Amino acid sequence: MKLFKNFNKYNDRIALISEITGDITYSQIDTYTKKIKDYIEKRSLVLIISQNTVGSIVSYISCIRNNFVVILVDIKTNNNKIKNLIKLYKPSYLIAPEAEIDNFNFQEINKKKIYDYSICKIDSNNKITSNKNLSLLLPTSGSMGSPKLVKLSNKNLYFNCKSIVKYLKIKQSCRTITTMPSSYSYMLSIINSYLEVGASIVVEKKSILERDFWHTYKKNKISSFSGVPYIFETLIKLGFKKILSKSLKVITQAGGKLDSKSQKLISMICKKKKIKFFIMYGQTEASPRISYLGPKFSQLMIGSIGKPIPGVKMWIENKFKKKILKPNQIGNLCIKGKNVFMGYSFNYNDLKKGDQNKGYLNTGDLAYFNKKKFFYLTGRKNRIIKIFGNRINLSELENMLSQKKFETVCIFKEDKIFILFEKKYKEDKLKKQVAEITSLNLSAFRFKLLKKFPRTLNKKIDFKKILQKI
Repeated sequence: MKLFKNFNKYNDRIALISEITGDITYSQIDTYTKKIKDYIEKRSLVLIISQNTVGSIVSYISCIRNNFVVILVDIKTNNNKIKNLIKLYKPSYLIAPEAEIDNFNFQEINKKKIYDYSICKIDSNNKITSNKNLSLLLPTSGSMGSPKLVKLSNKNLYFNCKSIVKYLKIKQSCRTITTMPSSYSYMLSIINSYLEVGASIVVEKKSILERDFWHTYKKNKISSFSGVPYIFETLIKLGFKKILSKSLKVITQAGGKLDSKSQKLISMICKKKKIKFFIMYGQTEASPRISYLGPKFSQLMIGSIGKPIPGVKMWIENKFKKKILKPNQIGNLCIKGKNVFMGYSFNYNDLKKGDQNKGYLNTGDLAYFNKKKFFYLTGRKNRIIKIFGNRINLSELENMLSQKKFETVCIFKEDKIFILFEKKYKEDKLKKQVAEITSLNLSAFRFKLLKKFPRTLNKKIDFKKILQKI
């Protein structure tokens, strides 16, 4: 049960496609896997500063195949945060573009090239002992650069990968393109699942806002396109026809809730064009997929996260940790599966610990299921606040305002609920809706127009930065 162990079967099939390097076969990746094994000591802790290039992805694959322990961080992560990670985790090797390595002033030992990347041994006398099952350390989606990392075993990655391949029916003939940072668990799961079956990935650094991205997209006849809500909202504004090529067969969406209007529009277009549209829910802690809503239900079950992926059990618990058996009752969303992470780490001492979760995960999300056993999220447990003696779910407030055509972000600070927005709404109408929805005196609220909502590298709302702005 190891990821990427069958590369020999695919041999001269194309694994990665890049305008810069040309086509990279599975056989070529296998050659680099063997080279890296000669450069890096057994079971070493390796930090990879990742981006959407061939060198980055080949380095990741090779390290996983060689059973090294990988910390994966995005290239946009602040250098001081990376230095802090190095200090806390003491990795033996850094793999990154040469310019990035030069920023850290390490003693350069055994510096080797992998396409556009270099391997550098960090001058460290610390021999870090890690649990034998530990394979990958990822930041959670909202904590890029934070020392709090999610610990994933090879079994976690393999199980989730196989499940994704099964319900999406990914085959060797499939071809996708990088649309998100490869360190982001959603994009990484796409990379894992496509390479596991011998399919192809077009590696593209450009964003969907750049003309070159769409040139590459059309030239390489992409069959599957994936994105977070922000990507699809942007595409709808730009004109969704950009994505509609003859080769496109599948669209997948995850990384947050797509607003109902966008979901209806995309579902309608996909049905008309005979494109399969999958809506998925997951967390980095689940390697990362948890559930999916298949194409048959994307129009019928608007707002639903669907049903659990193959091999995962999903249920709702009340505050006493007892299963809720009746439909339409909100509680804590919990899962059980081999994809559930080993636990969190904050420094190198935590790498020795074994599996602390035993396959169980309380997601921290509030949800319910309907009579047909389809699940719906209602918000995050940690976004429920108490004001004037009333419990307010900030996620639910955002959703209800969205239904009234007010797109907002709601934040609780200094005993006030801040209603933030990017468009110049008629504030009296917005205030009226807030008062009607919450039944609270408007003195509990503050209303503020922002030029633009700050977002994380994964295009999710950056609540920390918003707090600094208000």
